[in-house]
Amino acid sequence: MKHKLNQNVQEEIELKIVSTKQITCPTCGSDCYMKSGFTKAGKQRYRCKDCRARFVPFSHCKKLVKSDDVWTANDLGLQVRPCSTDGDKINFSDIQEKWLKFYIKKFIKYTATQTNSVETLQKHIYYFKHFSKFISKAQLVNQIEDINRSVVLNYLDYLNTQKLSPVSKGKCLSSLVSLFETGVANNWFNIEPYLIRKEDYPKRSKSLPRYIPEDVLHKLNQHLDKLPESVMRMVLVIQECGLRVGELCQLPLDCLKEDGKGGYFIQFMRWKMRFETTLPISIELSQVIKEQQVYIQQHFGKNYQYLFCGRKASPEFIPEHKVMTDRSFANHLKSLAEQFNICDNTGKLWNFQTHQFRHTVGTRMINNGVPQHIVQRYLGHDSPQMTMTYAHIHDHTLREEIEKYHDSRVINFQGETTELDEAILSSNNDLEWFKKNVQARAL
Repeated sequence: MKHKLNQNVQEEIELKIVSTKQITCPTCGSDCYMKSGFTKAGKQRYRCKDCRARFVPFSHCKKLVKSDDVWTANDLGLQVRPCSTDGDKINFSDIQEKWLKFYIKKFIKYTATQTNSVETLQKHIYYFKHFSKFISKAQLVNQIEDINRSVVLNYLDYLNTQKLSPVSKGKCLSSLVSLFETGVANNWFNIEPYLIRKEDYPKRSKSLPRYIPEDVLHKLNQHLDKLPESVMRMVLVIQECGLRVGELCQLPLDCLKEDGKGGYFIQFMRWKMRFETTLPISIELSQVIKEQQVYIQQHFGKNYQYLFCGRKASPEFIPEHKVMTDRSFANHLKSLAEQFNICDNTGKLWNFQTHQFRHTVGTRMINNGVPQHIVQRYLGHDSPQMTMTYAHIHDHTLREEIEKYHDSRVINFQGETTELDEAILSSNNDLEWFKKNVQARAL
């Protein structure tokens, strides 16, 4: 009893010590901050007013230590992207059932041989945690062979009570399907087939591309010179090429290539698809890349392999020998939007996200008549279905094409639709005559 009281006193003392600590930004050390929502675990998050980085106070004090329930990417032979902010740990601690944890670990080991992304494995663990919480709460299952259709239906009801988007609910089911199929295929266990069916997935509305409106882009470009020069060049590259932010942050220093005819390309690795590719770029962008190459060599000599770099923990941008994280790049854009009140046509402050530039490039190409298979090749998509996400036709593009269609049609004296001759269409005067006379008489 005395020992328990002493333990309680010690915990109170530790809490008082933590509460008296001054909250400072781990990136720049500033004590000027504001609240910025909560993490998925429900912890208060803050945003630094100086460098705009988001952080959870004292979270660095709780680093995961490698153990049986905490694996590193290196344990699985995987590499972590230098620009990633998710770390290299895979944590099984929140999977409460030993039998479920056993099979999930086998699944993660197996999946690691099929992917080069530790982030993919971390996402699987996140979705498995929901199933573990359900199993613990419902107490319907003691081993994996006990899982049947009735259990799945109860799990669907449980997911509906959680604050999850339709996408997240669908991924919870997809991860479980992958576990079941992999386990049965490798003879780890034997359960009923088709426990989760197509109709179980929540209906998802067709998502429109998250492109940046032209007026917002114009306002952004007006203030680009207010960004640190390295970040400004990153924006110019991603605006023209539509790279994924990981591809942008990890562009090699020697990415610029010339074809001998005065044309320029950038050569880089598509990390998601695991292949190297080249993209044609404008002469203007090639000059931007050359300036950035000089910038890197001036600061780091020949000891740095990337085109862009991170920053030191300081309110000012002081280049550091490390890759910029995707979150840091996005924070620069969000800060610029707030500083210069970059809003959309409704007056709402624009929330810049790095993948919006990729959607913008794809949508622009589609609306300028670039064939879809060319857009697919340019963006590095595996299938036309992926490219279809960007095939959003703007209203003005639709109107122009419909007008072209109507202007190219006439009706002959028998009431049949015919096409106008190209020579006739080349003359605006003749076209107007046909519209006023031939079509009017047919009507």
